[in-house]
Parts: sequence; C-alpha cells; structure tokens
Amino acid sequence: MIGMLTIPDGKIWRYMDLAKFAALLASRSLYFACPNQLNDPYEGTLPRSHVEAESKIFQGFVDQMLPLRAQFIERGIPIESFDASLDNYAARAATAHQEVAVKFGLSCWHESDYESEAMWKLYSASGQAVAIESTIGQLRASLGKREGLQIDRVRYMDFEQDPIEKGHRHYSLFIKRKCFEHEKEVRATVLLPTPGVGVAVECDLDILVTAVHVSPLVERFVRDAIEALCTGATHRLNKAVHDSSLLSAPDYGITIKTK
Repeated sequence: MIGMLTIPDGKIWRYMDLAKFAALLASRSLYFACPNQLNDPYEGTLPRSHVEAESKIFQGFVDQMLPLRAQFIERGIPIESFDASLDNYAARAATAHQEVAVKFGLSCWHESDYESEAMWKLYSASGQAVAIESTIGQLRASLGKREGLQIDRVRYMDFEQDPIEKGHRHYSLFIKRKCFEHEKEVRATVLLPTPGVGVAVECDLDILVTAVHVSPLVERFVRDAIEALCTGATHRLNKAVHDSSLLSAPDYGITIKTK
C-alpha cells in the first residue's frame, strides 16, 4: 500500500520527561518534530558516497551547459541571466535533500524487548521520566490511515565509508551515523502541514499504550502523580495559568519630548 511501509512487529519504547508525558495525555496527540529540531546536524543528509555520486550528476549537467555560455559570449549575447540560472541550479542542488527533509515530521522510538538503562539515563537526569511501552503495530494502528505515514527501523551507517544503499523509500529519513546505534531507533514519519514546523498528530492512546513505566530514579510522590494522571484521578482546578514575567523586559524607559 502506498504510504504505508510494512516491517516486522516489535516492542518499542518512548522515553520522555514528565512535562511531555502530561502534554501527551492532555492533547492525546504524538508530536512529530521537524528534523531540524533534533540535535544531530546530519539529519536529512546522506553519506559521502551518495553525495559525491549526486555531485557528479549535477556537475555533468553544468558541464553540458558551459559550451552554450561560451557561444553566448562569442555572439555578444548577455550572459547575466544565464549565469544566474546556473548559480541558482547549483544552490538548489546543494540543499535539495535538506529541503525535502523539512517537509516531514518524525516521532522517534527505541526498539527493545526490555527497558534500557542507557535510555533512562538519557531522559531521566532529574529522576522524573516516563517510558511508554508499545509495539510497531500498535503505533501504526493508533495513528490511523494518515496520508504519508511511514514507519521503519533506522539503519546506522558509516557516512564516510559505506556505499550507497539502494531500493529504500525516503532513504535520508531513516539513516543515522553509527555513533547513534545505541538508540535502536524506529521512526514514524508524516508530511508536515507547514514545512519546517513540527506538528501534534492525533492518536488513539488506548491502542498505542501497552503500559507506562516510571524511571527507576523516581521519587514516590512523582510516581503517585504519574499514576493519578493515568487514571484520571487528578483534581480539576479551574484556575487561570499565567506565564512568568520574571525574565520579561521592562515596559518603561526614559521618554523625552522634543516638540
């Protein structure tokens, strides 16, 4: 089926801090981040072998056009517009993959049959983290028949040495460098309504969530708060919420009238 990549099922985990977990419950939506929001400058890029191969293709086109430029000069035809077109082509070719990548949002999961001590350490520095246990099949089913949805495992490559990997759709969205292998990542991707801006996508949490696990470092009162959130036992306060003004710039200053 177009737009739905089928891979073998497996148990997956989404580790997050308490604030993000509360937001998940409140919105009943999964957040799909734009690749440029993640802390990896290689997101949306390709291995060196792929980039070099594409560079040769783009350079071949330019090389075919350069004799035409020489003919324009010989005949006294202005070349400013011609040069501008070639420069624009070169600039667009250099950023083509990044422009494609920012059209997609990513929801990233850790695949494992068991909890991961390493992932807990990454996400629970304050001891207030939660892990959602799910499966690839449940993730797919919870999002429904959403246009452009792809779910696949990330492949970890040596971006300096590995050859081009062929025959995979949305190639650049599902590869990372080998230094991230510990993440054992499964990704879901969707088309973003606004390129470059992440989006919350409605999902069925009853389908998605197998169980909720709390950090092994969590204090008892935090664990109780998480359980209250999950069971709907929290009290509705019905009071306004205000942003802190502590770091707001002053709204006054010296004013001098000259007329």
